[in-house]
Amino acid sequence: MMKKILIIDDNNHNRLLVKMVLEKKGYYVIEAQSGRDGLLKAVSEDIDLIILDMMMPEIDGWEVMEKLKDDPKTKDIPIIIFSALDDLESIPASGYIPKPIDINQLLQTVSEVMK
Repeated sequence: MMKKILIIDDNNHNRLLVKMVLEKKGYYVIEAQSGRDGLLKAVSEDIDLIILDMMMPEIDGWEVMEKLKDDPKTKDIPIIIFSALDDLESIPASGYIPKPIDINQLLQTVSEVMK
């Protein structure tokens, strides 16, 4: 059965690139272009992993992560932080991928978290 990954990022280019790379590796990818959209999809879909941008308008990644961890339905979904911000490796996430995207690091981090 295909693992389902939700990408929450307001940048269309980043979402498309990550989606293409992950789909080539056999993952089923769902996109959300805002924190609000991501929260709705995380609850309504059976998600195995979330890749979350931290810098978004309206609801940023910090608030999204907090709401996901507070919801019994989504609290156990692993989250990989995806951001250009520095020093995020210490936040309580399952992984960290810095921007700009390094495809090899993306695949390695997703693979490690999905074990």
